[in-house]
Parts: sequence; C-alpha cells; structure tokens
Amino acid sequence: MQNFVRALVGGSMLLLAACRPNVNVQELVQHPQVGDVYVVQFQPPGTAKPQFYLYRVQTVRPDAVDIAAARQPVPELPTAAPVPASFSTTLETYTRAQALELLHEQPGDVNHARLVEVLR
Repeated sequence: MQNFVRALVGGSMLLLAACRPNVNVQELVQHPQVGDVYVVQFQPPGTAKPQFYLYRVQTVRPDAVDIAAARQPVPELPTAAPVPASFSTTLETYTRAQALELLHEQPGDVNHARLVEVLR
C-alpha cells in the first residue's frame, strides 16, 4: 500500500512539474526583471531542427520592457543565461501586452517562433 501511495504522489509531482513551465513562463513575462533572458524557439522553413534566439531584458518600466537580441541564434535550448556581452546594444521596446504575445506563435509566421522559456 505504501508503494502505491508513493507512486501516486511521485506521479502527481511529476505531472505538476511537467505542467509548471508554461505557467511559470507566463508569470515571469508578466513580472519581468532586468537580466531575464527570453528564449524564443523558431524553425525556419526547410530546416529539420528548431533553433533558439535569446533576448535579454535591459529595462523594465510599468508599461513596457526594453530587450536586446543575442548576436546569433543557438542550436540548443540553453540551461543558463549567457553573459550580457553576447547581446546587441540595440534595444527593442515591447509593451507588456506585446511581450505576452511572444508566448504564442503568430498567424502567418513561417518560422513558427514563440517564447518557450525565461532564464532568470
């Protein structure tokens, strides 16, 4: 009986962990911090494997965030935020609503880009 309960609790915890990233990503985008790195997955037409583009939050204001794009895409999902020097000095401004839209692939986007992770 104890093994059954352990398996049930363990399975529930695994399920919660599997579901948590989407909720956390949205929450982190809603409450950005300077230094957050947005990981955007994309797959250009004709390629077999997705790539990732990184954006670093440089400035946070009540209604917008300024982000800097990485100098080049990366082939694998990063596990840690890269050093700030690997990002451009050019900033793009996103309203909070526009930042949340990054979580979803936009209609007609041939690269199928969407924000999949926030590294903090």
